[in-house]
Amino acid sequence: MAGAGDKVLQEERYKKIQEILKQNDSVKVTELVSVLNVSIDTVRRDLENMEAKKLLKRVHGGAILPEERGDQNVFSYRESKNKEKKVELAQLVCEHVSEGQAIALNAGTTNLEIAKKLAERFERLTIISNGLRIIEQFANKQGFTVIVPGGVLDQQEYALYGKKCEEDIAGYNIDLAFISINAISVTKGLTDFRIHEIDIIKAIMSSARQTIVAADSSKFEKVSYLNVCPLDHVDMIMTDSTINEDVVRKYKNSGIKVVYPQN
Repeated sequence: MAGAGDKVLQEERYKKIQEILKQNDSVKVTELVSVLNVSIDTVRRDLENMEAKKLLKRVHGGAILPEERGDQNVFSYRESKNKEKKVELAQLVCEHVSEGQAIALNAGTTNLEIAKKLAERFERLTIISNGLRIIEQFANKQGFTVIVPGGVLDQQEYALYGKKCEEDIAGYNIDLAFISINAISVTKGLTDFRIHEIDIIKAIMSSARQTIVAADSSKFEKVSYLNVCPLDHVDMIMTDSTINEDVVRKYKNSGIKVVYPQN
């Protein structure tokens, strides 16, 4: 039977899990193990208890907010969320790309939509990505050069990571890097909840001539728990047409270029 001290620690973990879910809409078990510094069994037990209290909904590999309908795993849940915004953003991104360029796309659901549009619109590009779902979109594009860096597989994110992956990426000169990120803030810059993805993003940015953050409007003025970089490390942010004008003005006043579709 748990003592009073154990119960306090448990409630603190519940609070932290809820904070992460509020910021990110979803979270993986492996990330909670690292953030909470507890065993995987403890995390799973916490999620079971929190689901029983209707504080969250468990899905394969993690958990999501309780009011949302669960999908088979965290990635597919994020993939379906704000789908129309991501598709509109992907169309905008294509207008910034030219035939023959070398494009880097880190793993992420926004970049998955961008990959689909690039495959539709272009006949000759070089693509570098650690995202397996992204790479898959170019399987039948004979005019594309597709580069897959080596690394360790994150099964829940369908992504490769690790030092080998970072070193492989650093060996290329990239024209445009499109960064799929979890949260953007004027004060905190780019932040994310994917532990393995942070160093991959940094490797891509360091190898790119131009870095563009591709984020739908729901990502703005949010902070996730892992820092990536300040906003002055990127050249511009591209988003969808539902972005609030006051938010755009705030970023512009801070010297940050935000590009979005305008009627």
